[in-house]
Amino acid sequence: MTLHITILEDEPSYARQLAALLQEWAAKHGVTPCLRHYLSGESFLQAGYAEDELFFLDIDLITSNGIEIAKKLRKDGFRGHIIFLTAFSEYVFDGYHVQALDYLLKPLDQERLARCMQPVLKDLEGSSYLLQSKSGLFKIPYSKILAFTSYRHYVDIITQIPLAPGSSGYKTYQQKITLKALEQRLPQEFVRCHRTVIVNINKAMRLTRTEVTLSDGSSYPVSESYLNSVRDAFGDLLD
Repeated sequence: MTLHITILEDEPSYARQLAALLQEWAAKHGVTPCLRHYLSGESFLQAGYAEDELFFLDIDLITSNGIEIAKKLRKDGFRGHIIFLTAFSEYVFDGYHVQALDYLLKPLDQERLARCMQPVLKDLEGSSYLLQSKSGLFKIPYSKILAFTSYRHYVDIITQIPLAPGSSGYKTYQQKITLKALEQRLPQEFVRCHRTVIVNINKAMRLTRTEVTLSDGSSYPVSESYLNSVRDAFGDLLD
């Protein structure tokens, strides 16, 4: 299982310590962490964060404020976990306004981090699509799946998982299954919009009566026979 993590911390020593603790935690739980570190809110926002699933945000940054960064993340539609880093416990209650998962008081320690990461691990294990292939069982996080498209007896699973670190391309998996059978396995955020397409509504950016556009800019057809169910799911996005 891969977990994309961003650390926003303007003190390099704390960032290095947290990265080491996360590597240790990940090794114990069979997780592959993809870590990014930024020293300022400005550099973080300029880089973008489409792939991230977990943020560690220092509240008291020199040039910005971790709470304000978290507010922007939520406003932009980020629904993943946010954990605040702070040396001052009085800041803790501010996290409730942005649905923060938890907070870590400095200095950091492994036991406290492990407690913070328990809900993250639970989500990883329980929010993935299980794909059986010739090479073994793969767990694909639902949060990384854009859509399922079918062709004859096969389904392509279109993801936002990079082909390789730093790559601009993304992985597509293939499985022999029907969309009808697939629908019964998927959580409610996946909606069929066409006889050949199921999309992740959490990735939807725009909807018309004939197509839906997802966060990566791709568009998929919406057929008349599925329009009512799509309208119920996407409601406020319908143009």
